[in-house]
Amino acid sequence: MNGRLSGKNIFLIVSILLLISLAGCSVKKNTAGSRFYHSFTTRYNVYFNGHEAYKKGVEAIETGNKDSYLEMIPLYPIENKKTVGLGKSDFDRAIEKSQKAIKLHSIKKKPARKPGKKTPEEKRWLSQKEYNPFLHNAWMMMGKSQFYKGEFLEAASTFSYITRLYDTNPKVLAEANIWLSRCYTEMDWFYDAEEVLTKLNNDSLPSGMMPDYSAAYGNYLLRQKRFKEAVPYLLTIIKHEKKKKQKAREYYLLGQVYQSLGDNAKAYESYGRTIAQNPPYELEFNARIKQTEVVSSSNARSAISKLHGMARNEKNKEYLDQVYYAMGNVYLSLKDTVKTIEQYRKGAKESTRNGMEKGILLLKLGDLYWNKADYVKAQEAYKEAIGLIDKEYTDYERLNKRSEVLDELVTHVVNVQLQDSLQHLASLSDAERRAAVDKIIKEVKRKEEAERKEAERQQLMQKREEVVNDRPVLRQTAQKVVSTGDKSWYFYNPQLVEQGKMDFQRKWGRRKLEDNWRRRNKTVISANETEEKNENEEVARKDKSTNVGEKEQASLTDTVVTDNKNPEFYLQHIPLTEEAMKESNDILSDGLYNMGMIYKDKLEDYPLAQKTFSRLYTQFPSFGRLDEVFYNLYLMNSRWKKEVEATLYKDMLISEFPKSKYAVTVADPDYAYNVTHGKHLEDSLYAETYAAFQKNDYDKVKKNAELAQKKYAMGQHMPKFMFLNAMGMLQSGNQKMFLSTLKDIVTKYPKNEITELAANIIKGVQDGRILAKGSTMFGSIWERRNTEMGAEVAVADTTQNKFSTERDTPYLFILAYEAGKVNENLLLYEMARYNFSSFIVKNFDLSFVKKNGVGMLHVKEFTNFDEAYQYAGLLYKNKEMAQKLSGMRALIISRQNYELLSKYYSFDDYQDFYQKHFSKIPEMQIKGYTLDEPVFEDKDVQDNTDEQ
Repeated sequence: MNGRLSGKNIFLIVSILLLISLAGCSVKKNTAGSRFYHSFTTRYNVYFNGHEAYKKGVEAIETGNKDSYLEMIPLYPIENKKTVGLGKSDFDRAIEKSQKAIKLHSIKKKPARKPGKKTPEEKRWLSQKEYNPFLHNAWMMMGKSQFYKGEFLEAASTFSYITRLYDTNPKVLAEANIWLSRCYTEMDWFYDAEEVLTKLNNDSLPSGMMPDYSAAYGNYLLRQKRFKEAVPYLLTIIKHEKKKKQKAREYYLLGQVYQSLGDNAKAYESYGRTIAQNPPYELEFNARIKQTEVVSSSNARSAISKLHGMARNEKNKEYLDQVYYAMGNVYLSLKDTVKTIEQYRKGAKESTRNGMEKGILLLKLGDLYWNKADYVKAQEAYKEAIGLIDKEYTDYERLNKRSEVLDELVTHVVNVQLQDSLQHLASLSDAERRAAVDKIIKEVKRKEEAERKEAERQQLMQKREEVVNDRPVLRQTAQKVVSTGDKSWYFYNPQLVEQGKMDFQRKWGRRKLEDNWRRRNKTVISANETEEKNENEEVARKDKSTNVGEKEQASLTDTVVTDNKNPEFYLQHIPLTEEAMKESNDILSDGLYNMGMIYKDKLEDYPLAQKTFSRLYTQFPSFGRLDEVFYNLYLMNSRWKKEVEATLYKDMLISEFPKSKYAVTVADPDYAYNVTHGKHLEDSLYAETYAAFQKNDYDKVKKNAELAQKKYAMGQHMPKFMFLNAMGMLQSGNQKMFLSTLKDIVTKYPKNEITELAANIIKGVQDGRILAKGSTMFGSIWERRNTEMGAEVAVADTTQNKFSTERDTPYLFILAYEAGKVNENLLLYEMARYNFSSFIVKNFDLSFVKKNGVGMLHVKEFTNFDEAYQYAGLLYKNKEMAQKLSGMRALIISRQNYELLSKYYSFDDYQDFYQKHFSKIPEMQIKGYTLDEPVFEDKDVQDNTDEQ
């Protein structure tokens, strides 16, 4: 002022003038002026715009994150899979700006050397690979944006490249390695993450990097459930956290860690610190709930009183399921399971959200019933829970497995209960029977009235809530509240409602709605399919004409009573004739058998299995599978060291069913020895049989298979013995027996590893393919043909399906290897890293394919042969990559030829073709774009006047 310019204004004017004078600077020059120009332009133009977008993306993730407080929350919101995709457009823009900054402003040219001896500092400066002093921020922004997009592999490639590009800059190197370790952790590459973090720790961390390092290492430990080791790192993270909301999350997580370690006092304190941060109400509410879970037993009553107060608070109306769940947990800590179940059931009833919270409550309720061996009630709880719990939840697999087993069990339990009830009614006099049915109808009416009143109450509450919240009335269908846990007679049991579904699942299992839903193995088509089709056509033809019998049947159907308040609804099912009673007994005995097998094999509840089997053989001495029942009773009692009982069932088995395979097995003088050493003996016999098969000694294969059938009929290798023996039949020209044996394998051993191969062969024959005598799958994987069918099914004529020599068509580059022998995660990472660091302009898709024992990594897509050939040449010129890819077979192949390779040919076939037609190619003259286009180019600098 006063005619003078301030120092700040002078600096700005000088800077502007300097920028104008440097406007023509090229990245091919490396002077102090060009470095200043490109650094300044990067910071305040391209990078600034990208960084604003990046910040918006991060904010979108933090705002949109919704934690599930019933399980351990992640340290970072990005670890919540539901946040992936939030802020995507912002991160895409940030990546675009990063790439633009790198392309326009990277300075790789070395500066002009000055004469004289260089100091160590000057030598270090001259050894760097990038001379734009600000550009590392653009690189880091690109990697972080990829990370927050959930593209962890791409981000890892970026950070890995940064560690090589800035290996002389300790701070950038440390930051890139910290983020690289975070990428590895997110991909569950824990070994790689630990290796990076350990190296960082051994090196001296630059000033100010410890908080970021603690966050990365703490998160790595948490993901591995190494909670005790993670605590010090969590404390450091919290100490340096500046955002209140995130600090509240971190205190909550710390409380969960302490709780998992059994340190309830510190957990209580940490949850209290969460509340002190004044977080969003849902987090505060859950912290208060968690505090009640970790109180000492002496303060349990106080905690229950506090929870009752929370239940009365209007603010917690939508959280009532959690309140009662917490109340149940307090009672559980007091070993009061009756009160626990009562509170859990109340929580399920009061739940309005029908989300994860209710699902986990029902899971824990089911667990209590499971532990009490009340499997019907457990199934009820699990069945509802499985529809509410995310598949990513820790206990989902356990829940799903138990639910499937109990669904199967309850089908048979319901059948047994029903037949018991019906047979009891059949034993009564007519008057007694009528009185029993009247009592049932009275109870049905009472329940329906209670359900109606409850539905009205729920509707009234909903309307009141809508008025209070000034919301428009929501049209909802009132759903009946189903009472559960009733131990009364069968017809009071709510499982009756599910009977149709259970009958379906018992026969067909859980099936998706799709074509051919009846077939569990879609690769197998029944040999009788044609006959079935003809039968169906015949039935359809007959259906066109209506006869008297059909009319009578329709009349009979019309008389079936469906009103459950009409006595005839119950009386019509009672087995009062000899034929009806026989049918009832068949259903009853079949149900008992299946219940016993499920108790024994799937639930491992041996006392209940013994009780069920005992009733079965006592009540139904002519049951068709009684030999198997005695065998299982023998096995169970032998396991319990009850020698007298075991001997009794063994003698019953041998005396009553001397020709049964079970009787033959236990009657073997070497049975005791086989029980102890049988697996090793069977393994040895199979190895010997397989060796004989490879030598084409089919007589020995047959002999050993027969011995295995006698000695190890229930051994794990039995289907493989059958398969090898079947192959011997094929060699001798007995195709009929070969296919018959394969069908036996598919039928008897649906889950065995050899079954899929057997099924594919059967399907191939039914599709009209010809079995090739003398061909087996056990040779080199590179010699196998027709991967869809297995080598045993060959195509009769391939003359119309020859490889093409066309070069101007889309090509693939393939790395092939024996399936299971290569670390595919590591291969994917190395190839992605190589592609990214070598071809920033060209993007390649990487995908894995497995066929017939061969694993393949596809790199695609190349415009023509020349591009794919050049890519392969550059890849193998890189000594590091060439060494890592040693042992794999590389293919350059057109899409058309790949289809033929997949259907008809072996890898060796294609290799011969390639050597003949492509091995001697002339020097390539590729016009236009080439794969080795310079990574950074300045030709567009002058065209970007809006943003540089």
